Amino acid sequence: MKKTYLLPLLAVSTLFMACSKDDDAPVNDDHHEDHENVSLLVSDANSASLNFINVDNEEVTAYQASYAKGSIYATESGRYAVITHRDNNFTETFNIGGEIDHGDHSHDLGETGFGAIKFESLKPTHFKSEQDYVAVYNDGDATLTIFDEKTIANNTTAKNITTGTTAHHGAMVIFKNGNIAVTKLGNGAVLPEKVHIINQDGEVVSEEEQSLSTSGIHGSAGNNTTALFGSNTGVLVVKDNGEQKIINYPTSFEENVWFGSILATTSDVIFVGYTSSKGAYFININSEEITPIHETAELFKCMVSRDKKEILSITKSGDIKVTNVISNSVVYEGKLSITMDTESDGHGSVTTNIDYFDDFLYLSIPSEEKIIQYNLEKMEVVKEFNLGITPYQFKILAYDIEH
Repeated sequence: MKKTYLLPLLAVSTLFMACSKDDDAPVNDDHHEDHENVSLLVSDANSASLNFINVDNEEVTAYQASYAKGSIYATESGRYAVITHRDNNFTETFNIGGEIDHGDHSHDLGETGFGAIKFESLKPTHFKSEQDYVAVYNDGDATLTIFDEKTIANNTTAKNITTGTTAHHGAMVIFKNGNIAVTKLGNGAVLPEKVHIINQDGEVVSEEEQSLSTSGIHGSAGNNTTALFGSNTGVLVVKDNGEQKIINYPTSFEENVWFGSILATTSDVIFVGYTSSKGAYFININSEEITPIHETAELFKCMVSRDKKEILSITKSGDIKVTNVISNSVVYEGKLSITMDTESDGHGSVTTNIDYFDDFLYLSIPSEEKIIQYNLEKMEVVKEFNLGITPYQFKILAYDIEH
């Protein structure tokens, strides 16, 4: 069941165009520039409704998910969304759909709507989409549900594997060789304290003596051969051959202040760690240095750009900073001209969420039932999408075809 309607247009002079920035590049008949169809998928805090928004023409299509308050994630390619319902032990997928026109031919992405893959599991929580795989960590029984992203449209089977540990709030990273670094409970009561490596049959392939002990782990990120986990003891670095080390936090970090979230970047040696009370920091796994990106005692959100070349951080009071990963230069800096919903009363609170794409910041304002498109160069509102739902979580879906 779906319903399509048009949002009232906000008078603007700047249109958001998803196109190549290199307009003067020579045309190669055998190579098309990237094409991106940009949409937002939004879950509702109060019902099972989903809003699918075409950013360009502002058309909104309503769909019915299986449950309310879905946690929405974009897959690696940007073509699909994965919607987890932790409290209802269920996960479903969504296809951006539509058609990409390349002039002499087009690409049919299928019908916009739910994908074929959906599954039940115990407390599906942590999400990863990398190395062409999608994985969901199930906190209820310490299993992983894993499938190939390319099969979402037409395959109904997802593989469920054990991880060699007992139930806990877990996290994982998928290496290029297909093996998976995954948390192990250790002596912890809730948070894990070790990491080991399994293959996609659930067999532990690292040695027990390789696993270092920490006092709590939360958050993970990886590149092809290295995984990082946030830990109260320090940043845990895990290589795909099982080798591990811990990078110490700066001496300015007080006791029990640590990175509960880790992000990968375009660099194989630079990651990002952040915590609300200290801000966002670069982590260099070669030099083992942790250096500030945005120091603040009121960090609200932090994320990497789609190409992983930039880090966007924003405080509760609306201070924005966008930093280039390689040069460490500030790309954009300013203060939001709007007020976000930042007050939280714990996990599952309905607050502002953000996503970042092509120099535009998207922010949900649940109290006003809308999502705002914000131009970071001009530091001004470009569009407002007034919704009939209370946005809980949302993600940008934007699929590139390069050939």
